[in-house]
Amino acid sequence: MEKTKKRSEIDLQDTWRLEDIFETERHWESALTELDGLAGSLLSLRGHVADGSDTLADSLEREDLLSRRIMSCYAYARMRKDQDNAEPRYQAMFERASAAYHRLSAEVSFLAPEISKIPDATLRQWIGQEPRLAVFRHHLDNLMRQKPHILPEREERLLAMAGPVVEGVSDTFDMLDHVDLKYGTIEDENGQAVELTGGRFSRFRESPDRRVREDAFRKMHESFAGMGNTIATLYAASVKGDLFFSRARGYDTALSSALFSDRLEKSVYTGLIDAVREAMPAMERYLSLRKRVMGIEKLHIFDCYVPIVEAPSREFTFAEACSLVRDGVSVLGHEYGENLDRLFGERWIDRYENEGKSGGAYAWGTYDSHPYMLINFSGGLPDVLTLAHEAGHCMHTLFSCRRPHVDASYPTFLAEIASTVNEILLIRRMMDACDLTTPEGRAERAFYVNRLIEEFRLTVFRQTMFAEFEMMAHERAEAGEPLTAESLCGLYADLLRVYFGPEVEIDDYMRWEWARIPHFYNAYYVFKYATGFSAAAAFCDRMDKEGAPAVVRYLGFLGAGGSDYPLEILREAGLDMADGGPVRTGLAQFEALVTELASLLDITAGQNPGSEA
Repeated sequence: MEKTKKRSEIDLQDTWRLEDIFETERHWESALTELDGLAGSLLSLRGHVADGSDTLADSLEREDLLSRRIMSCYAYARMRKDQDNAEPRYQAMFERASAAYHRLSAEVSFLAPEISKIPDATLRQWIGQEPRLAVFRHHLDNLMRQKPHILPEREERLLAMAGPVVEGVSDTFDMLDHVDLKYGTIEDENGQAVELTGGRFSRFRESPDRRVREDAFRKMHESFAGMGNTIATLYAASVKGDLFFSRARGYDTALSSALFSDRLEKSVYTGLIDAVREAMPAMERYLSLRKRVMGIEKLHIFDCYVPIVEAPSREFTFAEACSLVRDGVSVLGHEYGENLDRLFGERWIDRYENEGKSGGAYAWGTYDSHPYMLINFSGGLPDVLTLAHEAGHCMHTLFSCRRPHVDASYPTFLAEIASTVNEILLIRRMMDACDLTTPEGRAERAFYVNRLIEEFRLTVFRQTMFAEFEMMAHERAEAGEPLTAESLCGLYADLLRVYFGPEVEIDDYMRWEWARIPHFYNAYYVFKYATGFSAAAAFCDRMDKEGAPAVVRYLGFLGAGGSDYPLEILREAGLDMADGGPVRTGLAQFEALVTELASLLDITAGQNPGSEA
């Protein structure tokens, strides 16, 4: 039986070099200890923040430095833990870093209430008079906007102290998901017993062997169903935490609270759901096409991930994947490419799965080092696309961090755009390289068209379904209704029927899919995948049609960081997301891709180009 490697068995060159943040764990210990001194320097100004522009500038600069140092300590500890969640030393490091983060956040929570007491006119006058405040202009403008939701110092401190309790819910789910919950074994395509892991599930769901796909889906979701009541209790507690913080700050709903920080209206969220539901006929047409191409009587969700166009059987090495990504995004220019080379070649990436390692993939890092990437690369095309995706995040962070720290962190609404631009550019590059004068070239292009359709399906349609699930779960909790395993499964099953339509049979165990989605513990984030994909598709179209001017605008977007509100940053780059135009434009592209795929496959009534037992 194929076993997952232990961390000690992974080659050093395939792991990230966290020593770029702290040379040794002793250096991390020293930095963690120094946080109290930095906090003390800020605390010495307590009660005097509003005395004048000079003390305000001192306060903001000290807070900025403290925040910078805290995040270095926190990120280092979290990434150490993510590389092996079962290692007690790293668990302890992360607990200490998390405790320090919340304790110090509580201690310095006086700052916002004191600034909020300064009249807006006075604050704007000080910004004009004190040069050191210029860099904090957007930060202070946003704080003035938040005044109605800033509480007195004692209440702010209490909210900060409550942070670890709420965060503990997500940490508990992570430990259950990554360490304690085992999915058992299945037989692979060769009849060999293989331990089912998160990484292998991603591979098995694209298996051409229908029995393998079904076994993997059933095993995975029944494993979560076996812990269903526990996970439902965890998720209900997470939702209650969202409600607690939103009500404490005087927001009408948890959704209003989540959208406020990015200055977004509810219509941006609900408009996405409306637009995607309106586009369901195109999705149903695609699923009908998939069913006919596969030649199966009943389409199940476990049939919806396997490519419906046969491609040359190939596994990619990590080096080959890096080369493909470099070539795919070459339109973004020489400087972008040089930074990609550093990402791929200087141990900024933790590449392969090992026991206890966090699943999936992410990009993170610190302002004072460089971006990092966690990935569980297994060699398939989805892994190549994931590499491109996370590389986009890393480049966004790298370009943004050229700004002062206070403006370097881009708004979450923008976070998924750069990653998706990379994915779309890569797939389009592969599509354009196909020779349509040959049957082989048409088949290859059909394969990539199918992949891009799948990116739309998984990022726009699927994430919007998740977004609607989150909204409805929170609305039920806000109405006083209990969130039980049964009610959550019922809600999710109803949405599966809507978002897959009549062409797909929903197996009973799929009701439990919500239970394995970690993003639900970061409320109202997933919709940004869908809006981000739509914005990315618009950026790619403009670069294709306009060339260099559109590339320059896009690179300007990457370097904007968090210097303004997200809709304003996008408008500066040439996109207006407020009216939902890019979302509907993206959905129109999806419909066109479905039409192209049908044409490439020469689908006519009664034909079944392929079949499965």
